[in-house]
Amino acid sequence: MRVLVKLYATLREYAPIDSEIGASFEVHFDGRTLSELIQHLGFGLDRAKIVMINGIRVLDMSAILNEDDLIVIFPPLGGG
Repeated sequence: MRVLVKLYATLREYAPIDSEIGASFEVHFDGRTLSELIQHLGFGLDRAKIVMINGIRVLDMSAILNEDDLIVIFPPLGGG
């Protein structure tokens, strides 16, 4: 399956080196769920704090993905 992914903040280290900040990049993987995609990208589910699929926030990591979906992932944010 092919999906588009945007990674922000500390998750940018898992994006291809040549991808621009804020730009999506293609990911081809054999899974069907959001959790399988995250594992394919190489980081743990605990690092995916805010996740949106096609602009809609999802909380269920077993959500089924479709071809050409846009997945945006933010890590837990800190500060103060």
